[in-house]
Amino acid sequence: MDENNKQPYSGGKIKTVRTYLSDMADTVRENEVSVIKVALAEQNKNERENIYRQVEGSNTKKTLWFIGGIVFIALAIFGVYYILNLKAQKDIPNQIVNEESIISYDKIVKIENTENLTDKLLAVKKEAGGTNEIKYILLSKDTNGVKEKISTKDLFSLLGFTAPSSLVRSLSDSYMVGTYTTEAPHLFMIFQTKDYSYSYAGMLEWEKTLANDLIPLFESDTKESKIQIGEKKWDDFIINNKDARTFTNESDKIILYYLFNDKNTLIIADNPDTIKEIISKLIIKNIKPL
Repeated sequence: MDENNKQPYSGGKIKTVRTYLSDMADTVRENEVSVIKVALAEQNKNERENIYRQVEGSNTKKTLWFIGGIVFIALAIFGVYYILNLKAQKDIPNQIVNEESIISYDKIVKIENTENLTDKLLAVKKEAGGTNEIKYILLSKDTNGVKEKISTKDLFSLLGFTAPSSLVRSLSDSYMVGTYTTEAPHLFMIFQTKDYSYSYAGMLEWEKTLANDLIPLFESDTKESKIQIGEKKWDDFIINNKDARTFTNESDKIILYYLFNDKNTLIIADNPDTIKEIISKLIIKNIKPL
């Protein structure tokens, strides 16, 4: 080393001599740190953007989510509307569910006020109907604001029937009151039995007052008094190979019929053609499809 460049030691702290090479090294180190910081910052930015993209999803997914949200809201609105509508229907008074009739019919007439029921049934009977037309008369009463079909027991009571209690108990609440029109309208009644033995025995016992009970309802043609009617006997008759019981007026004309079509069905009418039509419809209804 050149001795002329040596500096004498003067004591105290040694001063650092900065050279061009040292400055370059410092600059490089600083730049490397800056580059690393920038690279890390860029990497963190890219990672955050990837996370956002994963959360947000593609445009297709966004569209599907949007459509799904609309569908969900629509279903929620429909559900609320359905529940409110169902509740409103329950709150509507005077509703009645039409019970399936025992035989098929052409028209239905509803009597929702059973006061003076005999007169109302006769009024329906007198209304003009087409030939061979069956009219179903649905009888109901108001129970807590809801219309319900009246029971067999109530029907007998409203019509003033004096049938024995054993007969009434043996009949189910499945019955049908209606009219059948030939050259004139004819009233009929069909009852379903729960116990054939009690029903059959009850009808035989009811024969003591049966004609007096039925004649006002069926408007049967007779000029006899109740005492004269009560003294007469019911006779046997055959309709469609089935045993029927009949009642005749003073001219020996049959004006009332009743028969058991089978052990489950009791028919009351004032006309043989009406009974034959009912039997044929019962046969059709009971035919089971292959």
